[in-house]
Amino acid sequence: MLTRLLTVLVLLGLSCAAGVHAQPMTRNVLKGTCDKLVVAGKDVTPTCGDGLANLVQGRRTSFDFTSSDGTTISFSGTGMPQDRQEEVGVDALQPVSAVILTVKGSDGGITRDTLMTVGSCRFPASPPGRSIVACSADTQRGRFEGTFTTVSDGAAKDAGPKDAAPKDAAPKDTGAKEPAAK
Repeated sequence: MLTRLLTVLVLLGLSCAAGVHAQPMTRNVLKGTCDKLVVAGKDVTPTCGDGLANLVQGRRTSFDFTSSDGTTISFSGTGMPQDRQEEVGVDALQPVSAVILTVKGSDGGITRDTLMTVGSCRFPASPPGRSIVACSADTQRGRFEGTFTTVSDGAAKDAGPKDAAPKDAAPKDTGAKEPAAK
């Protein structure tokens, strides 16, 4: 009986351990405009990339901002405890417990530092067809901030050139004659 109990406990432990390591990761890359990027208190917005990666694995979610020098700043937290903040005009607030700073050195080596923090990613109300992600966190190395705006394909088309003809507009008569069908 004791052998069976120990076997069940070992198998249960193995199944739990396998479940922890088998969580799939989902990665979404959003295209748009990086409005702000601050790394350790230094404004590096001009180097910010035009994509924002959102990674989800298990309960952990991160928003990854990249710069042209190969630096990545990940604002990471558990995805479950989103707080609604309607009274202050913010749709949701994602707690951030770590900033992961990945730096590519001049020798090609990569340095990765995990900085424990208390911060958040906010998702403020925005016009239709747009989404804003605004993350900030204070660490022992200074303040980290990133703000990114995405535009849906439909909103981008709606915001096209003002002199562009609508899709359903009739063609203009230029006076040219089409050849007769034979």
